[in-house]
Amino acid sequence: PDDDSIRGQWAALEEMAAQKTTRSLAVSNFSPRQLDVILADKSATVPTVNQLPFGVGFANIYDGNAASIVAENSKRGVVVQAWSPLQRALRGNRKDACAMIGQKYGKTAAQVALRWIADMGCSFTTAGTRKRDGAPARFRENLDIFDFKLTQEEIAALAKL
Repeated sequence: PDDDSIRGQWAALEEMAAQKTTRSLAVSNFSPRQLDVILADKSATVPTVNQLPFGVGFANIYDGNAASIVAENSKRGVVVQAWSPLQRALRGNRKDACAMIGQKYGKTAAQVALRWIADMGCSFTTAGTRKRDGAPARFRENLDIFDFKLTQEEIAALAKL
């Protein structure tokens, strides 16, 4: 969207917040430049979250440097939230790398991939709510990532995939 559209849409969202119809404001798929359009108005509400495609296997989207997109958002006071974080992580060599690291910690490939996101300073959201898809067990598995921490070497290796 163009700058005027971004400003207009953000003003409408801020009005919703002022009327207490929402508790926080966030964006999705915003580039640092688009965030700057909002933040150029010093009285603007800073988005709490920027939902981005992020996770193990998304390095090519960010010119091979996933940490840079996190840093760009962070310096603006915005938390990156990974959407569909396991989409690429659980395929091919990325899944193999996560599974190999997971053996060390007694964790699944998915848990390692989600821990990597947390270790990068990001939050995540995962899909799957239907019982027939095993969602309750998967949900518990996805949350069971806070009893281990990846090494800097493991973080760096996964960031390159």
